[in-house]
Amino acid sequence: MSSQLLNKIDKKILRLAYPIILANISIPLLGLTDTAVIGHLGALDILAGISMGAVLMGSIYWFFGFLRMGVTGLVAQARGANEKVEISSILFRGLFIAIIGGIGLIVVHSFLFSSIFYFLAGDIGAEKLAMEYMSIRVLTAPFAISIFVFVGWLFGMGKTFHSLCLLAVVNVLNILLDIIFVKFLHLGIAGVAYATIVSEFCGFCLGVYLSREFLLNKESIKLRGIFLSNKWKLFILLNINIVIRSILLQSVFLSYLIFGTLFGSEILAANHILLQIIFLSAYALDGIAFSSEILVGEAIGQRRQELFKKVVKSALKLGFILSSIIGVCFYFVGFLVVDLMTSINSVRLICYDFLIWISIMPIVSVFSYVYDGIFLGAARGKEIRVAMIQSFAIFCICVTVFVPLMGNTGLWTSIVIFNATRAITLWTKIERIQSSFSSN
Repeated sequence: MSSQLLNKIDKKILRLAYPIILANISIPLLGLTDTAVIGHLGALDILAGISMGAVLMGSIYWFFGFLRMGVTGLVAQARGANEKVEISSILFRGLFIAIIGGIGLIVVHSFLFSSIFYFLAGDIGAEKLAMEYMSIRVLTAPFAISIFVFVGWLFGMGKTFHSLCLLAVVNVLNILLDIIFVKFLHLGIAGVAYATIVSEFCGFCLGVYLSREFLLNKESIKLRGIFLSNKWKLFILLNINIVIRSILLQSVFLSYLIFGTLFGSEILAANHILLQIIFLSAYALDGIAFSSEILVGEAIGQRRQELFKKVVKSALKLGFILSSIIGVCFYFVGFLVVDLMTSINSVRLICYDFLIWISIMPIVSVFSYVYDGIFLGAARGKEIRVAMIQSFAIFCICVTVFVPLMGNTGLWTSIVIFNATRAITLWTKIERIQSSFSSN
């Protein structure tokens, strides 16, 4: 893109986005590495086990992603309004919920995991391996969930390069330990779990260091500010709406696993590989969404409606351009990624048949990602919740109709329609944010 095509806001979004994109890409690269080191062991039950375990743990942890999403918009608004005590207080509120939630997850994990597998109709051997993996991963839940808070807070502060450092350290360390524990120490699926918990603890320590100016500075810490009832009410209501949104969104992603177990281990493994590739594009495109979230929060904190409109326009434009590039790349080189992730020929062939879907998905989905970022930056939890409920209802109807008719193709069709519906339902509510400027 030439400089004439990029205005001032475009360039600002890209400056914020590139560290986020690099940081986010490291997350699915970890999933790709997990799958690759296990996939090349040549055992289908182990690959299916890591598929189930990784998807389930990712879904459980991503449930707490409301902390990342809720914190970013509020911090960006507080920074725009130059409220330093509130910036510190939001960080403490988020960490308090993360640590309590992580401890609670450790306490109930045995019952929770057993209940999940009770409703899944997977291979017994794969389920046993998945349970082993998950039981190790959960031990560092407070640290893993706290990383969401640190990343969200750094985003809100506009310190996207710091967030890149945090996520890069966690994921690169995890990848290296994956290779050491599985390829050299031969720890199998447990080695993948051990690599993750070590890297998560290191990530927590780095998060404390990167936020030390507000986390460890007595002048920035005001207990009264942390525990203000009206601030907690706003924080909790926003996060409840995001939790509902996250539960429904993860239910859609879990449909890959639920229906995959019904379709057989080969389709389950293939869907997991394709899902990891989809995550690669989603995390990259979220760089644009997160940047819009930061700038929308700042615009609202500064009460600048024209800036808000410019951010929305630029984010949608850049998101479409980037998603189109990603979609074309997936179409032409996706088979190479599949071959890197597994040596099982039957799984490869299934993946090849569905490459067109992972090429379409980024272009269809990018608008829902950007609108999500806009509404999160505005801290409009109610609109996010309502839009997701509407989209999920459409998804359920599509799955009911298409899966019995078309099998796995019907599942992918339903998910594409779901993402398109997310964008449309949020777009219809954008005027509510604009009207809030005049009301303020």
